[in-house]
Amino acid sequence: MKDKYYSIGKVSEICNIPIKTLRYYDKINVMVPNLRQENNNYRYYSHDQMVRLFIIKRLRYLGFSLEEVKNILKEEEIKRIETIVEKKQNSIKAEIEELNKKYEEAATLKNKIHTAYEILENSNSYSAESSFKLEKQREVYVFSKTTMMQSYKNENVNLEKWIDIIESAKERNLNIQGDILVSYHTEMFGQFINRDCEVEFSIVVENNIEDVEVKKFGNFFAANAIHVGEYSDIIHTYISLKRWIEEKGLVVNGPVTERFMLSPVDIPNTKSHIVKIIIPVKPTI
Repeated sequence: MKDKYYSIGKVSEICNIPIKTLRYYDKINVMVPNLRQENNNYRYYSHDQMVRLFIIKRLRYLGFSLEEVKNILKEEEIKRIETIVEKKQNSIKAEIEELNKKYEEAATLKNKIHTAYEILENSNSYSAESSFKLEKQREVYVFSKTTMMQSYKNENVNLEKWIDIIESAKERNLNIQGDILVSYHTEMFGQFINRDCEVEFSIVVENNIEDVEVKKFGNFFAANAIHVGEYSDIIHTYISLKRWIEEKGLVVNGPVTERFMLSPVDIPNTKSHIVKIIIPVKPTI
């Protein structure tokens, strides 16, 4: 018998499958030992069963359920087996793509938090005026939606629209790679005075011009400021930045945009929220 059969311990050692798993396979009829001694219930496997256990191990590694494994082992038509494996291959590919998206989103969030940390680390000596800067806005791709907000007053973040833009981007399988942007298509300060206002909600995504709602943002000169803390206080940063723009001999040249570098959908602590104000400008004529 020793020449023809392998004990459950030997099978476990050779195939690197736990004895507990082999017993479970026996219980659910995935792999029933070819021989069982009546006096002690010891299990013994044939050489052919060892080969099938290697097949089972590979199929389990590929993610097949035990029920799927049982069906494959019963299948005699090789073309049918090829179809089943191809379907699993496509499923694995889809999982990889989804994991890559999760990895990129995690990397984006980590970078956002790291950038915010560097700003907040010096928050005790920080002032909005020290962040005022004139620079060319880097061009990025954004997925956006524009809506007319009735009697809009820019005191609180519109989380409903934020959630919608994030979920809509994911539904389109767009790879989110950056922050949420909110642009106000009105005169400067128009978003603060409780009037109808056309507001564009956007999120930075990977280059994908096939989607009609994905477009370029940036590639213009802007006066920028960094606002740290409660969003309801952001108007004071706007006022100071507007004064700074005038002192530089510049005028506003397009819709104001707020880039939420660290926002309520990132962390709950409002004192750590960071918004970059982007105001397109040009020299006074």
